[in-house]
Order: sequence, then structure tokens, then C-alpha cells
Amino acid sequence: MGFEGFPLIVGWELTLACNLRCRHCGSSAALPRANELNLQECLAICDQFPELLVQEVNFTGGEPLLRPDWQRIAIHLRELGIRTKILTNGLVLRPETVAQIKDAGIAGVGVSIDGLESTHNTIRGREDLFRQLIAGIERILSAGLPVTVITTVNALNIDELPTLYALLRSVGVNVWQVQPIFPLGRGQTDSELQLSEKAYLKLGAFVQKWGTSVSEDDFELMPGDSFGYFTELDMRDPPWRGCSAGLTSCDITSDGKVKGCLSMPDELVEGDLRQRDLWDIWFHPDSFAYNRKFCLDDLGPLCRSCDKAEQCRGGCSSMSYGATGRFHSDPYCFYRITGYSTSLVENGGL
Repeated sequence: MGFEGFPLIVGWELTLACNLRCRHCGSSAALPRANELNLQECLAICDQFPELLVQEVNFTGGEPLLRPDWQRIAIHLRELGIRTKILTNGLVLRPETVAQIKDAGIAGVGVSIDGLESTHNTIRGREDLFRQLIAGIERILSAGLPVTVITTVNALNIDELPTLYALLRSVGVNVWQVQPIFPLGRGQTDSELQLSEKAYLKLGAFVQKWGTSVSEDDFELMPGDSFGYFTELDMRDPPWRGCSAGLTSCDITSDGKVKGCLSMPDELVEGDLRQRDLWDIWFHPDSFAYNRKFCLDDLGPLCRSCDKAEQCRGGCSSMSYGATGRFHSDPYCFYRITGYSTSLVENGGL
């Protein structure tokens, strides 16, 4: 029997062009890819989504707002009844851009903040960025659009999280996603940013404490990918049951390639939308084999002896591949680091 799931959520890298050169960028975004999809090709791809039951498309990049026709694509998706969100670095959130976002029917805006002012500007390489970013967030909120702040947690900002939480609340943000840094792209070569195991546990303890303390408030603290697994530090709901790439989601690069996740390196491509329809790529018997054909023998050395392996399937595929060069061996795992218990966290002075 062939695979029967559908890509309910699609991430779409509209362009790899970017107006920043962030130190942690897993895509090493800078210039556009050679031969990026034109508008008509993008609209034709959108038309393939309804029969695949796509419910949500998330625009990303690079910086997706640098693509001149992004609004045309968003409006077409709205006409198809598909919810669309956008992730931006915030540099171009001028009043006219925020108006375009609202007019296009964007359902939510994700904005990256990677620490307090000095740290954020250092990581993203622009001294005036933080204040522009806060002003942009205030414009989005004033327009009545929901904002999710996304923080790539690294060694430079791990100790700033409590203060950053207070700052976000003061601005009016009520959804915050914290994401451990991926050792991919520029993030792979910047040793100053990498999280130690102790720092990773510190992130878990922060989310456990603050996620619980605001659970009855209107603020949501969300763990990102590669956050877990199977200890009281993992606040994920529902609990982790393996990577969703190629099972309920897939992503599209700006030149029309299909991957399980945009965080994965470009060699992990399942097909080309200039040559085949997304339906054919999605349902091909060899597509996304690392997830669809997973068996316990595929587990890497970090996960092979774990009693949660069948449920976990080796953690986040992108983190595993970036950190170890293979799937199903994610080193950032509370369960493994703590010796399959929380005793080390409780006694570690975190």
C-alpha cells in the first residue's frame, strides 16, 4: 500500500535573497538562488495545493518581503482558501508594507528576535535593527494582525531569555517560539553561538518554568523544533512522535525544489516542481524515505539503545543531519543528556 498522508502544511522559501547576513542563518541566505521561480510558476504551484489538502502555507526566505510579487502569491492562496503566514527579519516592516500584509489576508506574522538589543544587533550584523524591529512589531499589532516572535536560542542569548520575555510582554506580543540553533549554514561554522548540553538543559528549564507560569495568562511560550524529548522539560503538546517532514508537511525552495524541511541541506531534495507536479513528488514511493520507511535499524548511535526510540524515531531530522551528518541521531535530547531521567536537571543548578 502506498503512502496515504497529505502535506497539510507547506513552508515556501519565496526567495533566498536577504538584506541581512545573520551569523546563525541555516540557509546562508544572501543572494537569490539562480533561476528562482517566476510569478506564473508560483501561481501554478499554488493551484496544485487544494487537491493535496494543503491547509497552511508559510512564506519564508531569505527575506520573503524582498520578493516584489509576494503579495500576488498570497492573494492567490487566499482565493484558494488556504491560510498563509509570513516570517520576516523585520527590517522592511514599514507602514506601507504592513498595510500590504493586511490587505493580502496574511493570517499571522512571524518576526525574529535573537536577544536583547545589543545581542540581536550583533548576531544580525546591523546596529540599528532592534529598534526598527520593535517599531515594526508595534505596527503589525496596531493593524490587528497576530505576531509570533521567534528566537533562535544560542550561547549568546540563553541568559537573556527572562528579560526578553518581559520586553515582549511590554510590547504586546503574546506568542513566543524558542528554537535551539541548528548547526547548519553559517550557524555551523560559528562556534561562539553553539549550545552546550548544559545550555540546552537550561533552555528546557526556562521553558518548563515560564511556560507553566503563564499557562493561565494570554501568553503562549512555544518550543520549536528539536526541543525534547520525553522528560518533564518537554512542554510539547501533543507529545513528540517523530519528525513530520514528508508525513504531514513539506517545503519548497525558491527555485522549485521540494524538501522535507527547509532547514535540511540542499542535497536532500525529493523532486523538482519544474519537472513534476507536487502530487507526483509527494506520493512517489521513494520520496521522504528517511521518515516513511523508517525502521529501528536506521537509528544512529546516539539513539540506538533508547527505550523511547520507536516513539521518537531519533528526534528532529534537520538537527540530527546538521549535527551528526545522518538522520535519527539527534544529540539535543533531554532524555539522553540527563541519563534517561530528570535527576541531572534537578541537581544541575539550572
